[in-house]
Amino acid sequence: SCPLAKLYWNGNNTAENNPWFNVTAKHDFNVFHDINHESEFIRQYFKRNLVYLMDEYNIDGFRFDLTKGFTQKNTLGNTALWGKKDESRIKILKDYADAIWGYDKDAVVIFEHLAETPEEKILGEYGIQLWRNMQSTYGQTAMGWNDGGRSTDFSYLYSGTSSMPFGSLVSYMESHDEERCSYEVLQWGNGDTKTNINSRMKRLALNAAFFFTVPGSKMIWQFGELGYDVSINDPGRTDRKPTRWEYFDDSARKGLYDAYSSLISFRKKNPRFFDEDATFTWAVTKANWSNRYIHCVDADGKAFVVVGNFDIKAAKDVTIPLPAEGRWKDYFTGQTYDAASSLTLDLDSAEYKLLVNF
Repeated sequence: SCPLAKLYWNGNNTAENNPWFNVTAKHDFNVFHDINHESEFIRQYFKRNLVYLMDEYNIDGFRFDLTKGFTQKNTLGNTALWGKKDESRIKILKDYADAIWGYDKDAVVIFEHLAETPEEKILGEYGIQLWRNMQSTYGQTAMGWNDGGRSTDFSYLYSGTSSMPFGSLVSYMESHDEERCSYEVLQWGNGDTKTNINSRMKRLALNAAFFFTVPGSKMIWQFGELGYDVSINDPGRTDRKPTRWEYFDDSARKGLYDAYSSLISFRKKNPRFFDEDATFTWAVTKANWSNRYIHCVDADGKAFVVVGNFDIKAAKDVTIPLPAEGRWKDYFTGQTYDAASSLTLDLDSAEYKLLVNF
């Protein structure tokens, strides 16, 4: 129905002489007709639309879908080539970001880009935030498997251990394009996580503890905070999914909700931990399965530690190093610990603790 398409139209398709649309898409993930962002007319048209939305509707930012598709490089049949550095695409995307920031310097610009790091790094350094898909990893840790074909290493979540500029990532454990973590546990969980909702929600809360305490923007997908476990393909991939307000009345799911709430509250009350001048270190590889930990010390010397046991088996003594000696307090229970260079804690399977020295 777009006039720019209908002006040069051929039956049910874009006509060969259309100056603004590609008759044949340039990449494998195109949806319907492929617009030519190298056209100067399209660029001006696109930027006027962005400014109009901000001016007329007070839009405070944009999350662009499929920005890797803003290209005229033909990569049909070669998705690996599609993700490599594309100078024309970088120029186009910077131009659109400049139009947004020219109207509102504080506007948020987020790209679902998912390209190779050299291009994402350039965009991140420009002030654009990049979608960071962590579903495969957090789905695997939720299920309780430390082996198989999927990584359990969280390192890719944090810009400091993934060579991206600080603050350039918008990370998520699940989204509209991935399967729900809770559904995966329900189907393929290790041990009683598959059959016991309390175990399942505890593992999702453990994931959350190693998600919200990491610097960088985070995205929560609808009802993830209540362990939504309807498959993305039920009844169909793009069909409307059932709303589950009743989840809030289930004590196990409410426990997960409270964990999300408490962790986000901690983050909001202590913003200095999530600034670039804070010192953030963590041990979250496959080798740290049963004693994963995070250390963070802000510029004033305040510190927090997160420790968790991802093992599916029984409780165990977990020993972790500390970033500073002295008195540590469990942020949620108030229990105190006096320790020097390390601390040993008795942690159940899927249990975590958030300790602070203030």
